[in-house]
Amino acid sequence: MYEESVIIKDWRNVDLSFGLIYPNNYKLGISSYSIRLLYHLINSNERYVCERIYLPEKIKFPASKDLSPIDRLRSIENKVLPKDFDILGFSVHYENDYRNILWILDKSQIPLDAKKRHDSYFRNVINYPLIIGGGPSVTSNPLPLSKVFDLFFIGDAEPNLNIFFDVFMDYKLKKINFQAFLDRVKNIEGIFIPALDNKTNRAVLKNLDESPTPQFQLLAKNDNNNKIFEENYFIEVNRGCPYQCKFCLSSFHNSPFRNKSYEEIIKNIEEGIKYSNFRKISLIGSCISSHPKFVEICEFINNKGKNFSIPSIRLEHITPKIIKIFEKNDSKTITIAPETGTESLRYDLGKKISNEKILQVLNQIKESKIKKVKFYFLVGLPNETDDDVLEIINLLKSIKKIGFTRNELKVNVNPFVPKLNTPYGNKCHFYLSNNLSDLKLKLKTLEVALKNITSIKFKNPKNIVNNARLQALISLGDRNISELLLQYYFNGANMGSLRRAEKDLNFSIDNYFQKVQDGYKPWII
Repeated sequence: MYEESVIIKDWRNVDLSFGLIYPNNYKLGISSYSIRLLYHLINSNERYVCERIYLPEKIKFPASKDLSPIDRLRSIENKVLPKDFDILGFSVHYENDYRNILWILDKSQIPLDAKKRHDSYFRNVINYPLIIGGGPSVTSNPLPLSKVFDLFFIGDAEPNLNIFFDVFMDYKLKKINFQAFLDRVKNIEGIFIPALDNKTNRAVLKNLDESPTPQFQLLAKNDNNNKIFEENYFIEVNRGCPYQCKFCLSSFHNSPFRNKSYEEIIKNIEEGIKYSNFRKISLIGSCISSHPKFVEICEFINNKGKNFSIPSIRLEHITPKIIKIFEKNDSKTITIAPETGTESLRYDLGKKISNEKILQVLNQIKESKIKKVKFYFLVGLPNETDDDVLEIINLLKSIKKIGFTRNELKVNVNPFVPKLNTPYGNKCHFYLSNNLSDLKLKLKTLEVALKNITSIKFKNPKNIVNNARLQALISLGDRNISELLLQYYFNGANMGSLRRAEKDLNFSIDNYFQKVQDGYKPWII
């Protein structure tokens, strides 16, 4: 395996070093547009160096029990240890990665307690890296990591990244002390400092054309047939989502919905073809098909002899013309997200799509060269009944009757995880201890009923539900959850260690969820 467009700088010629961390494995990290964009933005300044760090394979929690050498955590580019950077910046997308964040810092011999690091900052005894984070998960709610991180970027990074670096350089060059650094940074819109508990608004890049698409883009080349996105060229099409489904993080924490202009996208495509070697373009956004020039963009890519991929497409946007474009694109699969089997529950989510429309679209797909369909469904939704779950089965049976074989229908079912400051942000009923068995039964019912209809398999419904419960706790958590997470991590970062942390801290997850259900909001943006 080798990479294209890696940037390697001589550290003797730079003023600021930034360790960009994706807290999961390399394959996922190289497939993140956020990592590619930040890598480009920071390295665009010749006096700054940005190098990437990923989570090693096969780790043991906590890091004190992991006997592997610290050298496993060196940066990709110059093999630098995390603690030797000026700043470590985490791109945080998923709550399941929080324990990985703690492992990376712990393995790097960096104190997890921000207060301990701050003591050294104030006394200039040990210069640990500044620990910062950004991304959708912390924009939604940074508080569960508030005891660990020094500061968070809330919302888009483009409007304030360079402003922040200017202030940091004054601190690094000792023009200001650490307290003055914090006092200046807290006035930058979109930056939250837990130690100061400053109020901040979410930073928003109003004109998406001002976010540059990297011309020379990180691409991983290998001979492995199990490729997903690492060899694709990424182009952002839009941010946010215009439909505002009640469970959707992007709709409410990435608003307003913004499209990059057609002219800018076309320019990005042409520059990508000129400067990089790739076969497929990944179009990035929460609702690609809502771009007013979606059809023209896809046709332009095809006419350039390239293929495109999109995360999923709105059912109501699938037309015979769109299907023909996908056929020309040699698309093997179309991904759609009905979310539920019943119209009433789907409408309540904010998706005004009938079952009749779903079957109509599936008939059109079956008559095309695109034979495979991937579905996303949710269980554990507010007001959901057992009959609603059974209707997922009935809907898929109706789809199978159209003529799809078992291997042509792939179904992904996830428990609903409430996100703070969305309309469903306090709907955690199914994560109360007495209701967990109901959620597990829903998954088991679907697995048994659908095994002969679709390609569906749950490795362990119990683990899926337990992990979703932890995600919900982090998503809705306050500063007390930060301490619970630390204890959970030090005890081994598994479900048993979570129960032990509850006991040691005399904390009740059930009581906390009940408090949230009653209207408690620890973080509002």
